[in-house]
Amino acid sequence: MSKVSVTEVLPTEPGDRARDVRAGAPVNPEPAAPGSAFRLKNSATYETLLIAVLILATCVCYANMLSNGFVYDDDQQILQNPYVKSWKFVPEIFSTTVWSFVGQAGATNYYRPLMTLTYLGLWTVFGDAPSGFHLFSLAVQLVVVLMVYLVGVRLFRDRWVAWIAALLFAVHPVHTEVVDWIASVPDLETTFFSLLALWFIGDAEMPDWLAGLLAALALLGAVLAKEPSLLVVPLAVGFGVLRYAQRSTGSMSNLSGPAARFLPICAMGALYVALRVALFGKLAPVLQHPSINWGQAVLSAFALVLRYTALLFWPAKLSAFHVFHVSSSLRDVHVLGGIAVMVAFGFVAGMALLKKLPAIAFCVLWMGLTLLPVLNARWMAANVLAERYLYLPSVGFCWLAGWCAVRVWNASAKWSGAATAVRGASLLLLAAIVGISGFAVIQRNAVWHDDLSLYTQTLRTDPDAAIIRNNLAGVYYGDGKLDRAETEWLAALAGKPDNVITMNALGALYTREQKYDEAQKYLLLAIRTRPEWADAHYDYAIALQRTGKESESLNEFRRAIALAPVNPAARLWFAKALLEYKNYAEAESQFKRSFELQPSDDALRGLADVYLQTQQPDKAIPALQEFLRHSPYDSDAHLQLARLLVAAGQPAQAAVEYRSVLVTDPRNSEAIAALKNSH
Repeated sequence: MSKVSVTEVLPTEPGDRARDVRAGAPVNPEPAAPGSAFRLKNSATYETLLIAVLILATCVCYANMLSNGFVYDDDQQILQNPYVKSWKFVPEIFSTTVWSFVGQAGATNYYRPLMTLTYLGLWTVFGDAPSGFHLFSLAVQLVVVLMVYLVGVRLFRDRWVAWIAALLFAVHPVHTEVVDWIASVPDLETTFFSLLALWFIGDAEMPDWLAGLLAALALLGAVLAKEPSLLVVPLAVGFGVLRYAQRSTGSMSNLSGPAARFLPICAMGALYVALRVALFGKLAPVLQHPSINWGQAVLSAFALVLRYTALLFWPAKLSAFHVFHVSSSLRDVHVLGGIAVMVAFGFVAGMALLKKLPAIAFCVLWMGLTLLPVLNARWMAANVLAERYLYLPSVGFCWLAGWCAVRVWNASAKWSGAATAVRGASLLLLAAIVGISGFAVIQRNAVWHDDLSLYTQTLRTDPDAAIIRNNLAGVYYGDGKLDRAETEWLAALAGKPDNVITMNALGALYTREQKYDEAQKYLLLAIRTRPEWADAHYDYAIALQRTGKESESLNEFRRAIALAPVNPAARLWFAKALLEYKNYAEAESQFKRSFELQPSDDALRGLADVYLQTQQPDKAIPALQEFLRHSPYDSDAHLQLARLLVAAGQPAQAAVEYRSVLVTDPRNSEAIAALKNSH
């Protein structure tokens, strides 16, 4: 059976065939997979079928994650973040770092306003329902899969290469962290916008100036989602040059025409760098791991390359927290393995250029450049090695895998009698990979269902992950299992002695258990270790308050507020202390500010208590009514409101409140007597 070029099956995109023929270039230098099954007359039907399979595969893989909750950093980045609760914080979202809402301790290299803006939009629509956030992540994953396909068609001018690549991307288990974890929205968004930039800059039909402008805007979206996508600039330029060469006689010497496509995206990249420097003083103001020297950072980068490559090829040991170990010797087997991987990929890229396969070289370049920013351990967060960092680089990996699959298929045509067997085996292998990977994704989604399942599973794969052990202790603490929480926190502190979060957590635990000497020891240690962290100050203030040290307690609360002015929890605890000390005016102010930053039942009830204790029934009545709209089963609040309504001469409304008391407290003598006397 003779080979069939892809343009004989279906035009690669509008305008390309005519342009190539007029230029006298080969219509398609890369042959498509042959066979009568590919000879579909209706190109629209062909396209629809391919896209439908991609959509179906993505939805089947990730449908079960829609029932997952908020996990891991979602609690702090969304539920405790006042910036995602009100549109008035939009200026702060665009002028500060992603953790600035926690106060001075939030210094970081992460400037991701699009992430916080996305959370704000989703909160406005869905409130605190995690299913809405997960639905958004699934929708973006779908769009990214389709962009991998569409950009792949332009890169290889072969729909089968692009389709296999997109299918592998849709089912690759290493992507589960990004899709399942709401806090990984930046990875989804930056990948979408990066591919969109390539899509625009490679559009053959679009005027150069418009393609360049739209590509620059797409880059802006990418860098506002996540910083490493700045390296998409050289990739986009390279893609544009490649596309120009494909549409011309093959020469890349005359690039004056497409220069208008490249200049806007280069200018946007420079503008973003200038913006970061203007806002934060330098491109990366915070050194996350200063104890790692540059020599260790370079050696560790090689070791990271090996581990990332292993996760791409064999994603068997997935974990929410891969424990990182610094490499200090060139004789380290992981360092040597990483060097070997880089040499191998460099060889592939070089051979691809020699054989005039620039698309393959581009895939290798894509993988290298997009992975490069996360290889510097000095700049990275605690989890230096993270699966989400592979989401963008894996696009190039999947394109490369798709190309290899089609090359094997095409090459089998020369093997006469063995062709059918080879192709059958190839199809079975692809089906097995997709099936096994999809099943692994579905299983992995369940791990991300809640904090308890995520942390327990992570500690099975990485028992030395002290931060995860700290988080697991927090789950036990929230469930009232204080002994288990203490055990886990002590183990976590032993594994990471400088973790101020664990120190502070132990202090809060011992305060709750009225072990105030132990509590103050750990809280003061946390403050000495990280004096700019507000949480340790207000937890220490609570311990001081419980031991009757009024002035010292209030001073610590004020330090916490000064360090984190938009921390609603710090203001709430401060307000409660002020109320206890009968400083009513300031207590009222702090309750109001806490509620303004993050509406809570505690703030409403505290405000009502201020008005009750200061005998302001005209303010206490609406405050209690508002509180009861959110907490309708609080019998004490219903009882207090009923008394106020009786005093205000509203017996009918008071009777309604007394009846509400009896719903949860059916033997309440005051409510029973009041209702009996009203008849």
